[in-house]
Amino acid sequence: MTRTSHMARARSTKLCILFILLSCISTIIVQLCILTIQPATKLPDDATIDISKTKISSAHPLLPTCHPHWKVAISNISSNGGPIDNQLSWSNTLPITRIYFYHFRKAGGTMIRNYLEKVAVHYDIDLEMKEYNHASKEEEVGSRNDTIYITNMRDPVSRSISHFKYNGRWDCQQLVKNESLFIATESNAQPFKAWNQTSGFEPSPCDMPFSFTSCAVNCYIQTFSGKGCTSDDWFTEYNLAQNRLLRYNMILVYEKFNDPNYITAVETFFGIQGFNNEPSFMFCGREAKKANRRVPLTVKFEYVLLLTKLNEMDNRLYKDLVTSCWEDGEEGDGEYLFPKVDTSRFLARIDRRVID
Repeated sequence: MTRTSHMARARSTKLCILFILLSCISTIIVQLCILTIQPATKLPDDATIDISKTKISSAHPLLPTCHPHWKVAISNISSNGGPIDNQLSWSNTLPITRIYFYHFRKAGGTMIRNYLEKVAVHYDIDLEMKEYNHASKEEEVGSRNDTIYITNMRDPVSRSISHFKYNGRWDCQQLVKNESLFIATESNAQPFKAWNQTSGFEPSPCDMPFSFTSCAVNCYIQTFSGKGCTSDDWFTEYNLAQNRLLRYNMILVYEKFNDPNYITAVETFFGIQGFNNEPSFMFCGREAKKANRRVPLTVKFEYVLLLTKLNEMDNRLYKDLVTSCWEDGEEGDGEYLFPKVDTSRFLARIDRRVID
């Protein structure tokens, strides 16, 4: 081999080593950049959350998300918001005459309403559905031992963005009542960057119970604790909300609605088919979709990061009650341990009512 060949080979080897070193350095730099990404907008002083102060209940034996049940709570809780105590006695034998559904907004609630109406009609039992006010304003969860309590959840940030598109970007009343005159444009739309408060575009009032008409930040905690303000970075409200949610018989999870196994499990639980197989129609739904198709929403990454950070406590609540159930399973491959309904528990009512 000539000296020229040796030099060419050595030069090639050096170039390969240099290329590998540069690749490794580039990978490290990219990873460091990802780890240190911060929202461009300055976060409020109280947005940093010390999660260690919350009481974690992921191991609760009856998480109503992945282990729904037909037991009714036996307690002395008043129907208008008495004290919460999860150390309850439960009954598997008392008759069931009623379903109570608290409809959490922008989490598939309209479809659930339609399905529960079918269930109530089939078994000739009462159905009561509530929305807007906080979850215990009209009735505390578990206060009636003839009732099954149901609510729904969705990823907090996805739900918040959906809420903005539905009733934050433009006023729903304007879209519906003035549909022929009002034309949705970017200039008459509310900016997404302003959607960062506990009541959407502004803070929730502190001198009255939380009312869920508009909400962007910590909406689950506010709704299920009944409090729109905090004095300890949401720790007290977090635990109140978690305790109340654990009292539900079933929490339906929006992200699972396209999983055939989940649909089958829900239908087995209630003994009625037809879950998520019909289009749902809600007030302003068609008009809001039309407006957003006309002016597609473009969101800067920094504002999504900010909204995620501000919802840190809600994200933790969602993780404890939802993600912890199926964190090892793949989408569409879930195993759902939902018991089959015991139809003998239902006590038909001659004067059956639907309260909406």
